[in-house]
Amino acid sequence: MTQAQNPDDKDRQVAREFRDLNRRVDRLEYTQVSPQEFRQAFERVYDEIDDLHDEVRQMRSEMKEMRSDLNGKFDLIMRHITGQGNS
Repeated sequence: MTQAQNPDDKDRQVAREFRDLNRRVDRLEYTQVSPQEFRQAFERVYDEIDDLHDEVRQMRSEMKEMRSDLNGKFDLIMRHITGQGNS
């Protein structure tokens, strides 16, 4: 004859299954992100990208200015070296 399962064993098994289910629900809730949170996160990313674009534009402008200055100085040095400016 088979022996019936002890009620304490059954309670422990149910409790263990509930803990396992609770852990799974907790992990699922932890991984869920609301649409508002996504929107806010992407807005922050887009703001950062816009700021970086502004910085790149500023740096390009400064580089053009420096290039122009260097070209002028190079031309002046070359004229001095070749004697074209000593007329």
